[in-house]
Amino acid sequence: MKNGIDIILENSVDLIFIFDSKGIITNASKSVQKVLGYSEKDLVGKEFIDFIYPTDILAYNRNLKEVFAGKELSDITTRCLSSTGKLICLNWSLGLITDSRKIIGIARDITESKIFNEEKSEQNLRLQNIMDHSPDLIWSVDRELRLIQGNKAFIQTLKRINNWNVQTGDFLLSTEYFSEEYIQFWSTQYSKALAGKKVTLEINAEDSNENPNTYFETKINPIKEDGEIIRLACFSRDITEKKLAEKKIQELNQRLIKGQEISKVGYWETDLKNNTVFWSQEMYNIWGIKNTSKKIPFDFFFASIHPDDRQNFLYHRNRALTKEKDLDIVYRIKLSDDTIKYIHEIGERVISIKDNKQVFRGTAQEVTREKETEIQLKDRNLFIESTLNSLPIGIAVIKISDGEPTYMNEAFEKIYGWPKEDLIEAESFFNKVYPDPNYRETIKKNIIEDIQSGDLARMIWKGVEITTKTGEKKIVNAKNIPVPELNLIISTVTDDTERSLAENELKEMNERYKLVSEATNDAIWDWDIQKNIHFWGDGFSKLFGVDLNAKKNSPEEWSSRIHSDDKDRVLKFLEDLLMDPSRNDFRIEYRFYRSSGSYAEVLDTGKIIRDKSGKAMRLVGAVQDITERKEYEKSLQNLNETLQKANRELELSNKELEQFAYVASHDLQEPLRMISSFLGLIEKKYNGQLDEKGKRYIHFAVDGAKRMRQIIMDLLEFSQLDRILESKDWVSSKEIVSTAMLFQKKNIESKDAQIHLDSLPEIYGHRNSLIQLFQNLISNSLKYQEPTQLPEIWIGGKELDNEWEFFVKDNGIGIENEYLEKIFIMFQRLHTQETYSGTGIGLAICKKIVEIHQGEIWVTSQPGNGSTFYFTLKKPKIQ
Repeated sequence: MKNGIDIILENSVDLIFIFDSKGIITNASKSVQKVLGYSEKDLVGKEFIDFIYPTDILAYNRNLKEVFAGKELSDITTRCLSSTGKLICLNWSLGLITDSRKIIGIARDITESKIFNEEKSEQNLRLQNIMDHSPDLIWSVDRELRLIQGNKAFIQTLKRINNWNVQTGDFLLSTEYFSEEYIQFWSTQYSKALAGKKVTLEINAEDSNENPNTYFETKINPIKEDGEIIRLACFSRDITEKKLAEKKIQELNQRLIKGQEISKVGYWETDLKNNTVFWSQEMYNIWGIKNTSKKIPFDFFFASIHPDDRQNFLYHRNRALTKEKDLDIVYRIKLSDDTIKYIHEIGERVISIKDNKQVFRGTAQEVTREKETEIQLKDRNLFIESTLNSLPIGIAVIKISDGEPTYMNEAFEKIYGWPKEDLIEAESFFNKVYPDPNYRETIKKNIIEDIQSGDLARMIWKGVEITTKTGEKKIVNAKNIPVPELNLIISTVTDDTERSLAENELKEMNERYKLVSEATNDAIWDWDIQKNIHFWGDGFSKLFGVDLNAKKNSPEEWSSRIHSDDKDRVLKFLEDLLMDPSRNDFRIEYRFYRSSGSYAEVLDTGKIIRDKSGKAMRLVGAVQDITERKEYEKSLQNLNETLQKANRELELSNKELEQFAYVASHDLQEPLRMISSFLGLIEKKYNGQLDEKGKRYIHFAVDGAKRMRQIIMDLLEFSQLDRILESKDWVSSKEIVSTAMLFQKKNIESKDAQIHLDSLPEIYGHRNSLIQLFQNLISNSLKYQEPTQLPEIWIGGKELDNEWEFFVKDNGIGIENEYLEKIFIMFQRLHTQETYSGTGIGLAICKKIVEIHQGEIWVTSQPGNGSTFYFTLKKPKIQ
């Protein structure tokens, strides 16, 4: 049968412990097991300090000694650890059991109430701290207008203005510190609040101690308890900046209206429910009607649109109303005096913030002058296009990015002998113009390699055989002029078939003439100097029509046929030849008289036979008619002069294009800087008035402007690589890499990256461009990493026979095999801007720098296991 203590231990709501003299638990109530989560076996026989929170053990031991000394203790707080590790807070009473050395402890779980009291105390402390750090004045008063509580700003303000060290319980409308007028004003406001009204007022501080242009917004709210007003909560804020901002906005609105007037831009808004239109004043000015302050019926507006433009206007308006596409259209209006104006209108369908209505709103700008200019430009473009179509040279303008032609003149189609539709697509062009598969692949490979080289000299192809749609074979000369900053290639082609055939025919004629000359020994002659006899061979008859029977066999006969302009030169040559014993052969050109009355251009070559003393005894030679060759050389000279002139013009054009790219890139940056600057000013000025969406829109715009500016800078940098002014020199590649790492120092430290440097030789090249090369590769290795991974980069190089080879290896995300070549092409990005930032030009710049150093660049990679970029730099011929 259970005794009384067992029953108590089993049913007690309070926690009951019995300890022996050593603090060992001998009994514990069921409630102890329930609260602490231990079984009776876990508790009995164990020291109680095993369950106490460590920082409370010292106090427990002290309490235990006091109880054994005969003292009864109550209201003792001790924290214990439950079986789950939870902290349990117990409130104790301890005392000795009569006639024993045991202690009985009775405790209650006060964990929740203690946490509540601590949280409430902490919350009050935080609230007071917040109030004291607020620049606004915050105070509360009771129904007698005595101060209950005031924050630091409130108390300091009364001290500064009235020299009053206000205390809790002070009457706030004391005549000692305030004027009768002041007391009357605030007594009225407090009375309104005590009557149950929420009071809000703006006050222009005109106190002598305050700036007269300072404005305050004050609110007095009644606080009720059980339906009764027990106190007033008061709040006062300096709204001077807000008032000045409102004034500024009013001024800006006036400027906006003036700007609309100057730029002829009007604002309109259509109420879609009743189909009425609101117009700003400038809209009335554009339409030339008087502002009656009445809503404009849509029918009136629609009737003013030129009849030929109404259907197109409705089409675009309906698309905007269905939110398919915002309105952006140019149309004509007809005024009451029959004047025609061009209007550029932009609009969108939105929900009005003011009254939550569906509205259609936008702007309209008169663009009559711009439209008339546009029409003139179209006429001029038509003239230019007509002029280009009249040129015998074929011209096509092609996009670099996708190979799509944007313009092709008639001569281009005519020379290639295919209609435009068959030439637009690159694959179709090659298949049709070069039908032979082997020849086609050779041509295609050469053209692609030449274009990728970036060397303008390699982008000129001469003597290319093509096939027209009718099967006719042609010989053409083609040339490509890349304009990468505009994403364009200008391709020209000329028909060289006739000249090529003529050249081939002339070659064949020369070959035949040579064979004939060899067969007949040309016009052979033999001059016996001692006997002064000049022998003429049959060739003189065949080549020059000389009557061999009628001629005289003497040198005078020969010299009489030399052109008078050449005679002195030739005879002087002959005289010097005969007198110089070291010379045994000769070669001279001159003009020789034909019997037909014309002169032939001849080449006279031969041998001199001398005696032992070196005296000339005999001359044996052959005269070759080179008239046709001379004419051909002259034609070639004329052609070369023509080509040189064309090249000079092309060089001038290229310089102008470079200048255009430079100016365009700089001029484009100015509006981007202006956009970024003004958006920054708006964000700074109206930061407190913008919601998160507004701030996000400003961020997007600024970020877009920055990325656009970076693209422009990268394009300008890429376009200027071919014009490096820095001379090559011997430099330390280790110093180059160290400088590149210095430029990336912030990025390296922010990512906690490790960089290992291997052997780095001394090299020969452009120092600054090589720094940029390593900087771009290190930047890529740092950028393309998993978010949780610390970047690790290895850099090294070695010297080979004819070049230096370097590597930059990383532990990044890697690259798919299909993109290993594509990444070096400009703007070829493998990731979105949100995932990895950049412009897609960095590796194209790397490739360009390597090619300038007559090297190659490539990459090996495996997705997830990093990438290794290799590149070579060619050694100079003389080290």
